[in-house]
Amino acid sequence: MPEVAAGTLLRLDPGDWSYGRDLIPGTAVAVTVACVRELPNRADEWVWVLGHRPECEYPHVDRHPPCMEVRVKVTALHDQRQAR
Repeated sequence: MPEVAAGTLLRLDPGDWSYGRDLIPGTAVAVTVACVRELPNRADEWVWVLGHRPECEYPHVDRHPPCMEVRVKVTALHDQRQAR
């Protein structure tokens, strides 16, 4: 699994993710990463990305929980790292 540093802005195409709390399926999503968690049974294909919407003012609030939780394809994380 690729390492994704906290604070990284991920721009995900509709096919890069499959589920997200309060997200509309089939749309592009942007998330500022707080952490990445592996899925126990499918760690080679999918991970959970917890983070914040880019417009969230999370740095100014102590211990602000992530605004977003998105199930992301591991290949999308590889693609994001290569695009840098």
